[in-house]
Amino acid sequence: MGKWLGILSGPILSLIAFVVSYYLDPLNFGGQKELAAIPALLFSIIVLLIGQGINTDLEIRKASMYSGQACEAVKDYLHVIKIGSPEKALQYIIGRMPSLREVDNTSFNIEGEQERASEKYYDTDTYNDSCKQIAYYSSKKLIWKDIGDSWAIDRFREIETASRRLAKGNACHYKYKLIGHKDPQMNFIILEYADDTREVLFNWDFRGIGKDPIVLLSRDHQVIEMFAIHYAQLWKRASFDHDSVATKSTSTK
Repeated sequence: MGKWLGILSGPILSLIAFVVSYYLDPLNFGGQKELAAIPALLFSIIVLLIGQGINTDLEIRKASMYSGQACEAVKDYLHVIKIGSPEKALQYIIGRMPSLREVDNTSFNIEGEQERASEKYYDTDTYNDSCKQIAYYSSKKLIWKDIGDSWAIDRFREIETASRRLAKGNACHYKYKLIGHKDPQMNFIILEYADDTREVLFNWDFRGIGKDPIVLLSRDHQVIEMFAIHYAQLWKRASFDHDSVATKSTSTK
């Protein structure tokens, strides 16, 4: 009903403007009623155009409002946030280290992406700082678990060595496992905070030719559970590094 009122209001007001202008005869044509109809017609056309303009603007505003509501509904359901480059995402994680209780991380690369990943991520000051932060906090109470491939072994060993050194004989909470096969795996990291809230950051992979990834974050329970289940399966299939510091120290006891 409201839609039809909006459509018909312009023509109705235009007709009223024509009748009123014709009989009031503001230009004082007197008995020449034929000439009086000309300004009345022009005035009615102006009123019609103004009415249509207002109606069109209202429809555009309404459509924009509905579109905005739809976007917000999608955001509220998916809870996906663009963090930015992998380096920026890592800075996000480093800033939250003191509040974290457990971290489940994957580090997989394929041969074609290794060079680009090193240039844009592993060889950066941010990544080197993150390794120091992981070693420090895992020597305290933070549980940090890494799963990686042959490209990640050296990095994992360095973090483990640093974490054990900082622990000074106390329990070290850094653990890692390795997967030997070369099948591509998706990189993601699950953060669990001291207040039991969790979030997952994903889309870290440098696999698009000439295109760097934009890391995404989600706090949606179903999305996190999907990644958590996948991580549990990877951890179950992976094996410990038999040449690691932890394995060697255990074998000598």
